[in-house]
Amino acid sequence: MNFTTKSHYAVNALADLEYLSAYDSPVSLKDISARQGINLTYLEQLFRKLRIAGIVKSVRGRKGGYVYAKSPKNITIKKIMEAVEENLDSTNCSGTSTCHFGNKCNSHKLWDDLNNVVDNFLSEISIIDLVEKPERPHITLKEIQS
Repeated sequence: MNFTTKSHYAVNALADLEYLSAYDSPVSLKDISARQGINLTYLEQLFRKLRIAGIVKSVRGRKGGYVYAKSPKNITIKKIMEAVEENLDSTNCSGTSTCHFGNKCNSHKLWDDLNNVVDNFLSEISIIDLVEKPERPHITLKEIQS
C-alpha cells in the first residue's frame, strides 16, 4: 500500500467540486486547479479516470465543466482511490498468499488484516462527509488502558 498524490489530489478536487457547485452547475477544472494548487494537466488526467469510473461527467460548452455523475454522498473515498488506480493492497502478493517462495509468508495475515481495516475505513467515508463535516475526526480514537 503506497498512497500517492493521485488519491490526495482527486479527493481534494472532488471535495472542491462539491463546494464550488451550486445546484449542479458545472465547475471548471481551471477553478479547482487554482484553488487547490494542482497542475491543470494533471487534474485533467485524474478527471478523465474519474469520468471513466462514473464518478463525474463532463458538460461541454462555454459554461461547461464537471458535475457529479451520482450523488456525492454515494461516492466513497475507496471508489475514488480505485478510480485513480491507487494501490490499496499492503501484501507483497496481491492477496494470493504466494509471498514467500510461492507460500504464505509469516506476516501475510497481518498485512491482509490491514487491507481489510483500510478497505472498511475508506468505504465508510464519502465526499459529502468531507464537505459537511470537515472538522470531525474520521477515526474513532480509543483510550489505551494501562
